[in-house]
Amino acid sequence: MIPIQRLSLPEDVSARMTILTKRIGLRDVASGARKKYADNLWDGEGDVKKALREVLRRMAPGILGCCMYCGSCTGTDIEHFEPREHNSLQTFRWTNHLLACGPCNSKYKGTWWKCDEETGEPLLVDPTRDDPFAHLVLNLREGIYRSPTAKGESTIELLGLNLPARRFPEARKRAHENAWVVLHNWGQARRDDDEKGMRAALGLLTLQPFADVWQAMLRQAVLPGADIVMRDEPPWVLPLLRDEELRAATLVEFPVSATPTTNH
Repeated sequence: MIPIQRLSLPEDVSARMTILTKRIGLRDVASGARKKYADNLWDGEGDVKKALREVLRRMAPGILGCCMYCGSCTGTDIEHFEPREHNSLQTFRWTNHLLACGPCNSKYKGTWWKCDEETGEPLLVDPTRDDPFAHLVLNLREGIYRSPTAKGESTIELLGLNLPARRFPEARKRAHENAWVVLHNWGQARRDDDEKGMRAALGLLTLQPFADVWQAMLRQAVLPGADIVMRDEPPWVLPLLRDEELRAATLVEFPVSATPTTNH
């Protein structure tokens, strides 16, 4: 999971969603009429959902628009961060929409919703509102996440980010090794003044699945003790990861700065 900038919707779509939300708010909650009405509206608003999916894909990492939770598969589902089953008024709220793969959306998260009893904060990382790297720390050698926070721990468990059944740890380790190759190619292209080769390498780094692996490498390379923590890296990796030109081109920091909507 990496930080994601929320883009703006087309004005007509945003206006339509505001109207729909107001209509839902007029329905009674206790009788269940509000949820039923919201569900019917959601099922019938094909044009709105098409527009939502297009913008979400531009926001998502990877050339095909990867799942904003696990970062592996192509995102196919419009995910309601706060489930519609919990709050029907969130059905057409743009800030409540993410792009997720089918397993993350249905099998793992589903209608789950839990908040911290003291702060009221959801116990799930929202990459458009939270810095994932404040809650999720990747062990590059093992491809496994750990967390210093309750929100991070809940996110790891809920989405099965370390489950062998999802095969993420092994895939992250492969992504880590692939990054070595691409990084080496970038360094060689720069030494040869090969701008086309440099651009090609950067494209591979930023558009592949598991963007969290590359972002973790960039962050860990400049932390105190990086020489020890990343001692298994090839000797030429750390100097390149600390290269200001490379970092400026590929590091995604939170909050994410504005980018053109044509990206991805």
